[in-house]
Amino acid sequence: MLINIKFVIIFVLTFGLNLILNKFNFLKDKKKFFKHKKLISKNIAPVFSGGLLLIITILIFIPIQFYVLKLFLFLIFLTGFFSDLNILKSPNLRFFIQVFIILTFLIIFEINISSIRIEIVDTLLKNYFFNLFFTSFCILIIINGTNFIDGVNTSAIGYYLILLIALSNLIQIFGSNIISLENLNLIIFCLLCLFILNFFELLYLGDNGAYLVSLFSGVLLIEMANQNELISPYYVVNLLWYPAYEILFSMIRKIRNKKSAFEPDNYHLHQLLYLFLSNYFKSKKISNTLTGCTINLYQLVFVLFISIDYSNTRYQITMIFLSVLIYSLSYLFLARKYYKK
Repeated sequence: MLINIKFVIIFVLTFGLNLILNKFNFLKDKKKFFKHKKLISKNIAPVFSGGLLLIITILIFIPIQFYVLKLFLFLIFLTGFFSDLNILKSPNLRFFIQVFIILTFLIIFEINISSIRIEIVDTLLKNYFFNLFFTSFCILIIINGTNFIDGVNTSAIGYYLILLIALSNLIQIFGSNIISLENLNLIIFCLLCLFILNFFELLYLGDNGAYLVSLFSGVLLIEMANQNELISPYYVVNLLWYPAYEILFSMIRKIRNKKSAFEPDNYHLHQLLYLFLSNYFKSKKISNTLTGCTINLYQLVFVLFISIDYSNTRYQITMIFLSVLIYSLSYLFLARKYYKK
């Protein structure tokens, strides 16, 4: 099958299937289950079809010899899918299922974080069980952090679109044991289609999409860093810093204010930025999309800077601190106006 025909099929499937799902109101959130979603809109939302369209692309176009990989991606997708359908209501149950899927996945594929270039930690990582725990913890942080940042249009989809484009540059240079550049480009194209639909608020990524794209990206990045010593592990950290820091920052903030660390609220950075932009734009849809695009513009500039020298660990660590500082100062500025304890 010619590559151009594959792109056409993905385009038709993405836009066509999303149109059908919207028509039949399948996978729609009526805002009655999650109060934190009412901040952006009180109306019925578009369908949470992002993950469904992405998993279809993966199942069709990733070669059949990667059937085990596709199986686990499908399982993590199903976890989010049942969450979006409000079948898996319990956060604890969802977390338990995530842990089971990820642990099994890491054991079967023998995926681990081999080094973070800190001697004492690298020594601990040589222990199988510590390594399994550490790698699982990192992936769980990314998965649930991605769910946290997926609160405004284009935010999560745009973030992973930028990340996978950066990853495609690495694969073009170093190659990959998991995915070819051609197949990764097909997934990037699917994300681009999802970005366009999300930009115009015609779909949301949903838990199903957030779980899927974060697991897929996290595993690819871990394997790329393990296979190539020229790629600093902190370059991987920089590519994934936003969802990781978002969830850790939010948990600390909630605990500090004597609230449940897992209870959803309306005080994430993207929500405060949305409130700030709402003062200048009457349309909620414009404020919503502009919030995500503003965050993604920062991410794009940041990724361009860290990609200048992806081998230099000192440079990458400096950029981590810089980005965390910018996030924290931005949050403090917005929180003074909009955060209510």
